[in-house]
Amino acid sequence: MQSANELINTLKQEKGVYDSVLKIAEDKTDIIIKGKVDELDKMLKQEQELVLQMAKLEDARERLVAKIFSELGITDKDMTISTLVEAMKSPYSSGLKECQSLLLDTIGRLKVKNDLNSKLIKNSLEYINFSINLIASVDSGSNNYSGSGQVSDAKKRNFFDMKL
Repeated sequence: MQSANELINTLKQEKGVYDSVLKIAEDKTDIIIKGKVDELDKMLKQEQELVLQMAKLEDARERLVAKIFSELGITDKDMTISTLVEAMKSPYSSGLKECQSLLLDTIGRLKVKNDLNSKLIKNSLEYINFSINLIASVDSGSNNYSGSGQVSDAKKRNFFDMKL
């Protein structure tokens, strides 16, 4: 079945793109930790290109799945690879199942890595905000005497006019 072979090839291509995104996510972890913003920006641009490739492959996959369902005479609204695996015969069903398993594994690992990167970025932003607040509220430490000779309340010295 020609459409099944095309679907298997499309799934393999999708997995390759997801592998590339996973590699970028792993590299981003080190870059986030080291605070290299310029390199992070470059990686995000690479990642955007890969996301566009993913979208194209996803469209192709959906068209192929719909075509195979039509060829098999299945009118199920739930057109998934799992449903297709059950409906097809070997070797196509085993090939699809293997592709599905590998793809889901890669997506799972990518999710874990993206969650870690998200937490690292959040922690970095919290640290930056803490530092800005700390600097913005530094006590000048000088003694301010009032006209009566009594020490007046210390005035806070702000290095920043506004907080971004």
